[in-house]
Amino acid sequence: MEVLEKPSLKIIGNEIEYQNALDLIKTLFGIGTAIDEEDENYLEVLSVLIEKYEEERGYKIDTSQVDAIDVLDYYLTENNLQQKDLVPVLGPASRVSEIMNRKRSLSLKQIKKLNQAYHIPVALLLD
Repeated sequence: MEVLEKPSLKIIGNEIEYQNALDLIKTLFGIGTAIDEEDENYLEVLSVLIEKYEEERGYKIDTSQVDAIDVLDYYLTENNLQQKDLVPVLGPASRVSEIMNRKRSLSLKQIKKLNQAYHIPVALLLD
């Protein structure tokens, strides 16, 4: 990654610097070549700076306030899906309805299937 000039690391102070840092990470990951230890350390520190900025600005989601159904509902909305699209993964429409109305919990088997089908992190689906 020597061909790419990296700016010096500093605390992110505004939205423009934040967007620039995100773009830089995307660029560094998009190069597709192996990175050396120096670049790996640079990415790690840049990631910490981004995370700090996100925490200060409230960008990070507090998952302690969110349950599996909130996550599932968000996923459906973001991907223009409906509850009926969960039938192949969770079982009959009546079961999907019970789950989405919080009358039935997701089983570990269903959580695994959701993870495999939609790549939703298991940790977000465990209550």
